[in-house]
Amino acid sequence: MIEKIKYCLSKFFSCRQMRIGCIAVMIAITIAAGTLLSNSVYTVNIFDGESTYTVRTLNRNVNSVLSGMEFKSNSYNIETTTVAGRTTLIEIAYTYPVYITCADQTTEISFTGGTVAEALKKAGIEVDEHDFVEPNLETQITDTVYIDYTDIDYVNGSYTENIPFATETVYSNNAPKGEVKTLSAGCNGVKEVYYTEKLVNGVSVEKNVTGTAVITEAVNAKQQVGTKLNAPTAVKTSAEVKSISVLTPAKAIELDANGNPISFKSKMTVRATAYTYTGNNCATGVAPAPGYIAVNPKVIPYGTKLYIKSPDGSVVYGYAVAADTGGFIRKHPTGVDLFMATRSACVSFGVRNMEIYILE
Repeated sequence: MIEKIKYCLSKFFSCRQMRIGCIAVMIAITIAAGTLLSNSVYTVNIFDGESTYTVRTLNRNVNSVLSGMEFKSNSYNIETTTVAGRTTLIEIAYTYPVYITCADQTTEISFTGGTVAEALKKAGIEVDEHDFVEPNLETQITDTVYIDYTDIDYVNGSYTENIPFATETVYSNNAPKGEVKTLSAGCNGVKEVYYTEKLVNGVSVEKNVTGTAVITEAVNAKQQVGTKLNAPTAVKTSAEVKSISVLTPAKAIELDANGNPISFKSKMTVRATAYTYTGNNCATGVAPAPGYIAVNPKVIPYGTKLYIKSPDGSVVYGYAVAADTGGFIRKHPTGVDLFMATRSACVSFGVRNMEIYILE
């Protein structure tokens, strides 16, 4: 059987036409195989901004193609991918780390180049005119850089605050001295306070009040304070006290424990000197005597009844009447000149301060 097959094949190939036909079939197969192969190969051109790399591959997966490439850096982003038929153009951009620090937190981003403003935007940071950025926003970034960012915000707000009420005091001579009586209670008011607050990285660092508005007025309290004094009790009278004056009041002057009159219109402490007989009557026409004193009638009118003593009570001139004047008032217009019975008494008295009580 095998020999029969060999014989048939030899007869077949021995025919010239048959040989030509076989060759044609083989050529057709070869062309078909080449065409099929060429239709399975893809061209990938990779541009990194400086150089173009060309790869022919049966694999159309971009990431697989790029993973087998050796670029000058393994850190890059695929910017664009363009497919035209069996050719793919890929543009890549090399990246480098950019560090952005805000307060105590640092964020790292991969950046392909641009300005500081663009890097912050990529990191999700919106910068306004109050924020502080170093380097400044227009600085071009071409390599790893550290950016300091301070978020500064100004926030307006308001809060309510009490307006404290005051206490109005009225004085009454019908109530005992020192007695306090509430006439009406007070009530605090309320006001709205407006402010602008400065926040640095979310933390308040400054707050300025910009205005206020009264919501409710405060109502003042009122109180009464008594001023009525209990009538003092006299310890003694002028009749019981030895004095320089020989004049006697119509009614004895009541004195307290310190020898001061209990009842008087006013009191003054003045510079006092002494004088004695000159041979002339007083300016009011009365004969001089201890008890009649010289005054400035513009300060103490003639006829004013007085009680005079030293502040420590060691000298008591006693009851007196303003009856005379003299040239001393030109230099000491508020002073007095006390009449003494003798020159030696004047010398002994000298010049000293005396308390003058103007009697009612």
